[in-house]
Amino acid sequence: MPYSDALAYFHGTGSSSGPITTTTNALTGVSQSGTTLTYTVSTGQVRVGQVVILAGGSPTVTNTVTVMAILTGGGLSGTATVNISQTVTSTTATVYPAIQGDALCASASQYSNLELDFGAPNTGSAYPWIPAFPSANEKGYTSPAEFPGSGGTEFGVHIIVTAPFLALTSINFQVVTSAATNALYSVAANIIAQRSLTLAQLQVEGAHYYIPVLQQNVLEFLRWYAALTGSAATAGNIISYWGPRTGREQ
Repeated sequence: MPYSDALAYFHGTGSSSGPITTTTNALTGVSQSGTTLTYTVSTGQVRVGQVVILAGGSPTVTNTVTVMAILTGGGLSGTATVNISQTVTSTTATVYPAIQGDALCASASQYSNLELDFGAPNTGSAYPWIPAFPSANEKGYTSPAEFPGSGGTEFGVHIIVTAPFLALTSINFQVVTSAATNALYSVAANIIAQRSLTLAQLQVEGAHYYIPVLQQNVLEFLRWYAALTGSAATAGNIISYWGPRTGREQ
């Protein structure tokens, strides 16, 4: 299932279930000498393959160049090699495409931006509310409703890297559930699945990771806690959602 079709987002859509968040890649202090582009990142991140639209600076060839390699700064303020050699004086620029998804662990460990609420009996402020999911009350029936993912389909947490991470050592994603809203990782029984991703894994833009979740262990509320190891991330975005395994995840 393409992440753009997902209904049950944990992260990547801000404080609502959609649409997917986008961040403009805006540069200031931009200049170019030969094929070396120098810039300060105001918002977003610079990545290989992006197109840079120069706002001015009297380019001697064109106001549109493509990033071929990052030289310094790791995608933040620094320098990059572009595909056209020219001279550009100081200007600003916008880099396309924009970054999708939400930042993660930019200052410390954190919970997913959203907690899923799979319905009655407990009301809560969690969003979105997905009434088709059997509640904790229904799970106690002698003949309980089917578990999410009818027909034995495996469900779990999907994590897609939409912008490479910098600085951190690893993030351990701990999937937590409870019968009341705001499931806590600090309650050991709430943790029903987890997976640690290293910086190297989180630096692969487009990488799609998956955490299988035993569905009968899911109570009404579900979210994850990203436990950070090392320094806070100076860059990096993800989209995360609840959905079936498709076979293309890592």
